[in-house]
Amino acid sequence: MKKPMMRKNKVLQSGWWAVALWLTLSTARAESGVGLYNSLLQQVITSSTLKWVNLKRESNEMTNFVVGAESEDGPVYLCRTRSNAGDWLLGQLRPKYTSCAVPGASRISDVFEVLENLENASYLVWDNWSKFHSKPNGGVVVDSSVNYLFIGRKKAEGTLSHNVGIINHEKAIGHLMTFDDNHTELIETNGEILVELEPVSYKLEDVELDLKTEHVKQFTPEVFEERILTNDDEVGATVTTEIEYKFNYSLSWGHGHGIAIGLNTSVEMADGTVYPQIKWANPYTEEKKELFKLEIYLEPGTACNVTFRGNNTDRDVQYTAKLVTMYKDNKSRARNIRSIRVENTVDVEAIYGEIYFVSNNTLVPTTTTTTTTTTTTTTTTTEPPAPAPEENDVASAIKKPDSPEELDSSDMMGDSSEGGLKAPLPKEDNINRAVVGGLGSKPSGAQQNIVSLFTIVVPMLSLIL
Repeated sequence: MKKPMMRKNKVLQSGWWAVALWLTLSTARAESGVGLYNSLLQQVITSSTLKWVNLKRESNEMTNFVVGAESEDGPVYLCRTRSNAGDWLLGQLRPKYTSCAVPGASRISDVFEVLENLENASYLVWDNWSKFHSKPNGGVVVDSSVNYLFIGRKKAEGTLSHNVGIINHEKAIGHLMTFDDNHTELIETNGEILVELEPVSYKLEDVELDLKTEHVKQFTPEVFEERILTNDDEVGATVTTEIEYKFNYSLSWGHGHGIAIGLNTSVEMADGTVYPQIKWANPYTEEKKELFKLEIYLEPGTACNVTFRGNNTDRDVQYTAKLVTMYKDNKSRARNIRSIRVENTVDVEAIYGEIYFVSNNTLVPTTTTTTTTTTTTTTTTTEPPAPAPEENDVASAIKKPDSPEELDSSDMMGDSSEGGLKAPLPKEDNINRAVVGGLGSKPSGAQQNIVSLFTIVVPMLSLIL
């Protein structure tokens, strides 16, 4: 029983490998280039604006699919699928858009590719064709590996406006093989052939930079030159000079979708600034030569060392613009694009040293500016103290107090409050601070001096009388 199980597991594993391989190949074939015949080179080149893509059935966005015919139920798109022999067959993707119809008895295929005009950038036209015409320049081929099978159509009278088919130019005289809405094959000698007009130049107009997306990368600064600015005059003056410098400059406007590489492209900003013409997708380069002005004010007999240096700088920023594609016979088409501008330039700067005297190389004193803060100040004017009295000076005991506290602290003047109310006694620490006598005086000495004076004066008056 174990051996059959092992064989079954091996078969399942092999099946998973096959599915994985099929998915990988399907993904690789998700987009295929579209071939255009180049009559000058007499070979097929790849279009930059057309692709064969798998139909995204979950998406309703089909506006850029190339229409081959019209029907009552909607447009009929151009599709292709593989034959049993592996060749590409051109078909019709009819409304319901679930399968590609090809010539044969009601033959349809669920595996197919649809012709897409990327961002509607390709200018496609249906040119008149007859069997005597040669291979047209810009003719769209069904298979890039075959340079004589082109996409054609013939006006119809049934439910479809046109019958789509293949124009075969393998021989000198070509023929158109189409099929109608019943899958019946028809041979035609004239009709229309699908041609992509080749652009001759581009114009980028109304260019606006999205500065929010700008990225700047700078490298190590490089010293270009060092100079000494000197004032040899007798008065102060502004000393100036100019430095000439060179650098490599480049500017690229990106690649974009559906834009042919190498075509002449003019660029004009929204503000009217015009940039040099470029080859699209190739950066504009030049060696620039510019002047930089050095300038500084110097007093007589002074000098200053200046270092002039630059940074190689890369800047990339997104931009929006209107791309106008120019064709022969003055035909044009315009569409809006968003791309990235990349600029490589040099940012320069001058670094000024300290100013010094030429005579002795000492630094010139710099004037220091002091910041003054204005404040509001309340000033109290104090009278100078009275001279100190002698030990026996009567006035010393009754001198005018210096402050209200001294008046309140002295009991010899009695009650000084109005209405006979005695003021409350101050705190003790205030009394000690307020009671201050003259030099050598004591707080209680005033009363003792008054008693001694009366004792002497009264007897003397009695003797005189």
